[in-house]
Amino acid sequence: MPTLPPGPYQSLPCPDAPSAPFYILPFDKRGICEAPATRARLLEDVAAGRYTDLFVFSHGWNNDWPGAVQTYRRFIDGFTAMVRERQLALPAPFRPLLIGIHWPSAALTFGEEEAPDMAASTGEGRELAVAETGRLRDLAEALPDAAAARFFTLLQQPRLSTADAQELAQLVLPLYSTTDDEVEAAATLTAQDVVAAWAALASPSDRPLGEFGTAGGVVAGPGAAADFGQFFDPRLIVRGLTVYQMKDRAGTVGAHGVGPLLRDLLAASPARVHGAGHSYGCRVLLSAICFGETWPRPLHSLLLLQGALSHLAFAADVTGQERPGGYRRALDRVFRPVLCTFSQRDAALHRFFHLILRRERDLGEMKIAAAGEPPSRYAALGGYGPRGSGEQLVNVLDANAINAGARYDLSSLIPIIGVDATATISDHGDYSNLSTYWMLYNLVTA
Repeated sequence: MPTLPPGPYQSLPCPDAPSAPFYILPFDKRGICEAPATRARLLEDVAAGRYTDLFVFSHGWNNDWPGAVQTYRRFIDGFTAMVRERQLALPAPFRPLLIGIHWPSAALTFGEEEAPDMAASTGEGRELAVAETGRLRDLAEALPDAAAARFFTLLQQPRLSTADAQELAQLVLPLYSTTDDEVEAAATLTAQDVVAAWAALASPSDRPLGEFGTAGGVVAGPGAAADFGQFFDPRLIVRGLTVYQMKDRAGTVGAHGVGPLLRDLLAASPARVHGAGHSYGCRVLLSAICFGETWPRPLHSLLLLQGALSHLAFAADVTGQERPGGYRRALDRVFRPVLCTFSQRDAALHRFFHLILRRERDLGEMKIAAAGEPPSRYAALGGYGPRGSGEQLVNVLDANAINAGARYDLSSLIPIIGVDATATISDHGDYSNLSTYWMLYNLVTA
């Protein structure tokens, strides 16, 4: 990739307003900004006072640089087209500046996805895809040297036997039990628990292999035996491991990279600041908003699209825990009610998230207990909506409702609104459409 000069990545047209500078800021897995000169230029640009609205976007898992740019442009261009074609009014004056966050989220890919270069051999007439070294290195870094060496060896086999899978589960326990700034205690999973969770990855059909990256089937209970003759491709297990890795990384990037950026933006000018995230990108933004005891002033709005985090993350009080959800603080740091989508057709979050993310530390992002209608205390926000947080659950406004001029009621004191978007969001990656553009428009113009 060529070296980019400091400053905006692109300039994008905006209806009835000057062209909007579009910055993209890359962060490494520790949350360190890899383009400090562009970050400084951004803050200078904002401090000059030319902009009324700042939009901060965060992508989810499995986006490289071209993928992240394409993701942001698809949403921004779709929003702009909706405003222009429907001749919608924007606040006056309206001079936007756009910021895309890029964080190292790419994981192994399958099927028709764009796969990384891999070492290859043949087995039973088919290519054996062995995990590409650079991607595996991130996983292996958490392991002792001897364990890492065996980790690579096991994952370069054409298939894993039951004994191999059990050995690998023991090796990778540190990947499940490490702590971060949001967690007070490590997980208590055993290797048997890990093996049982991996069974969710073994089904040869009906795998939701979209951006979220999980593959699923029926999972055995904790400690139960499983038939690992199904594990024909070791990448399935790597994909399961990276569910955990990328979840934790999103929190780290948010807390230590995007959080300081948001504070600087809020302090640099009185412009309205809007956040929008998808999948683990919701966790990036929420960790950024919630980390630390001080906050300059509220974000104006927050849109969470198919959030890959606990449905209890905003809960006010969790029975038996005597503490709020890990992201409860965000509701006090955002001016408008938080809008978050959920969909029964998002298989990754509605059917599989609670089977794969089974660590004690993943409960409500702060070990929250079960509540309400979701099938498990591990259920996802993007699969079932927020619970226990004083929320309101509403149906999505589809094209017919939008054509009739229907709007979301954002004037009440309700802190968070869960939008059942089953009618308009058909899978985990289907979050850029008229209904979601309309949500953002409502937040901007409320």
